[in-house]
Amino acid sequence: MPSVLNEPAEPSRTPAPPRSTTARTAPASVDDDANSSVGFDNLWERMRAGFQLNAHYSHPGVTPYLEDYSSQQRYFDLMQERASPFLYWIVEEIDRRGLPLEFALLPMVESTYNPNAYSRENAVGLWQFLGATGASFGLQQDWWFDGRRDPHASTVAALDYMEQLYAQFDEDWLLAIAAYNTGDGNLRRAIRNSDLETIEFWSLRLPGETRAHIPKLLALAAIISDPKAWNIELQDLANEPVLQSVSVGTQIDIAQAARLAGMDYEELRALNPGYLQWATHPDQPQQLLLPFDKAATLQGALSRVDASSLLTWDRYEIQAGDTLGAIARRLNTRVDILQTFNSLSDSRIRAGDSLLIPRTDDPALLASAPQVPAISTRQTTPAPDRYRVRNGDNLWNIARRFDLRSREIAAWNQIALDALLQPGQILDLSFALGDEESASTVQLSENAAVYIVRRGDNMDAIARRFGIDLQKLLLWNGLNIGELIFPGQRLQLTAETRGNERI
Repeated sequence: MPSVLNEPAEPSRTPAPPRSTTARTAPASVDDDANSSVGFDNLWERMRAGFQLNAHYSHPGVTPYLEDYSSQQRYFDLMQERASPFLYWIVEEIDRRGLPLEFALLPMVESTYNPNAYSRENAVGLWQFLGATGASFGLQQDWWFDGRRDPHASTVAALDYMEQLYAQFDEDWLLAIAAYNTGDGNLRRAIRNSDLETIEFWSLRLPGETRAHIPKLLALAAIISDPKAWNIELQDLANEPVLQSVSVGTQIDIAQAARLAGMDYEELRALNPGYLQWATHPDQPQQLLLPFDKAATLQGALSRVDASSLLTWDRYEIQAGDTLGAIARRLNTRVDILQTFNSLSDSRIRAGDSLLIPRTDDPALLASAPQVPAISTRQTTPAPDRYRVRNGDNLWNIARRFDLRSREIAAWNQIALDALLQPGQILDLSFALGDEESASTVQLSENAAVYIVRRGDNMDAIARRFGIDLQKLLLWNGLNIGELIFPGQRLQLTAETRGNERI
């Protein structure tokens, strides 16, 4: 998957010495009592006791990543914030299987611990599963729910996959991790093309992303093994669960569940990223993860609520020849209900779009139900990296063709929003990730253009992409030349103006 840091030239130096003499944690046997949850108050300490790849931390290939990561306290702060709701359960599952607890750090490299991460290759979630691979490991993927985004389901699938790769590649964890990143076929090809008597990760000719992937993981593990030695502060994380699963037993509007639990809607959504819509699944799964106190509140509220008062939904994909009246009769509802809850101004519908139908005719429930925008399931053409303008093209129809925004295309290509396009002109559309969380890769405000960092970005590449002097870009964003940037971070692409003054 695209990496967070740039891949440096292959180093020949040995790792920089730690800045303290604190002893490093020795590798732990998977059968050692220290590798269990007993006896650890701090989750980081438990993880250190379960690290098994320590012998590789001192490899020269790890050195540049140690140096980069050890100067990025902000990066570790972000990782801890994102990981903290899910890290205990992930550690539990890895520990239960007796696997190296360095694997709990893999989502830091894969997705910066963002369950909604979406790569240009269409890999999704903490563990960056492609759709087909996820399906082959049992991850449910439908309109309502994507198991690749669910931290629990995706962790089980990722560890199943890793164990399978470990068995395939002579029980060598570095080769298994490399295969996880680049694919087992690519790794086998690299092994076949090598003339090595002894196959090891460090000697194989692999894609640059994969060559960087494992050193990053090892560097993170080395720093977490002894954060004080690398001037990194880690928050104390209790070695205990922080979330509880509540079985709702029916579909429920997530906003309604948040009200019943007495918690913020956005927080509940963030803890349950597998649900793609405003409600849980009509069939399965129908569980929600909540902090323990909120879980108890929700369970108590649900015990007092009549299940018939919880509004549930059907989804219908419109077929050629369908009419709104015929659909209403078939689904035992009314045309005005279909119009209201699908934001339809008239009876016109299109094959390939979808309709949502509330499973009730109770006027009180209908009055309280959310109205949702019309839903389209038609496939848009994937945006190419570069697009050659045709006769009659303008920014608006190009944006519509590829499900983009004309303001983004204009900002990315440094042209006016109302620019007259010439046939044959080349437009750069490489910003089009398809990431619903980062749909506005370039955002225009009244005073400045703001770029949202993508995985694999670096300041030099961003400066060159927009034709900006690197030193000015650093100055505008208060960054140093070697400072790490991370996906989702907002960078200002112009000097901000206040009145007539540029700052």
